[in-house]
Amino acid sequence: MKELIQDHYIFLNEDFHSKEEILQFIASKAKEYDICDTAEGLLDDLHKREEEFSTGLQDGFAIPHARSKHVKNVSVFFIRNKSKLDWETLDESEVHYLFALLVPEQNEGNVHLQMISSLATSLLEDDFKEKIKSSTNTSELKEYILNKIS
Repeated sequence: MKELIQDHYIFLNEDFHSKEEILQFIASKAKEYDICDTAEGLLDDLHKREEEFSTGLQDGFAIPHARSKHVKNVSVFFIRNKSKLDWETLDESEVHYLFALLVPEQNEGNVHLQMISSLATSLLEDDFKEKIKSSTNTSELKEYILNKIS
């Protein structure tokens, strides 16, 4: 089984200008890293999820996610974006920090709900948010995130 999050799943200096650009990036990277079978199918599932209810949280964070038949392995991406993104959030803040959670549709149980819950709980902690916002070491950040959400 592949590791949930790998060093190259962490993107610290991106400069996307829209929610759509980010979702396309997530889908194309998932295809590139063989996490999904088709970027188009995953992108469609990410859009469907956003249409149900925005994945924006607060304090500049969002958790776009999909449980998709196109996803092969449970995976997590972290993206730190330079530009502020318009995204429906609970506190109407613009988004800079994103965790993308990708889960196979046939995954046993509610792995995606447990991951989202762990992540959402961690995002209530100031120490966690500060580490996520300021860390420049991808390996260190990967281990930190894994410890929090596993």
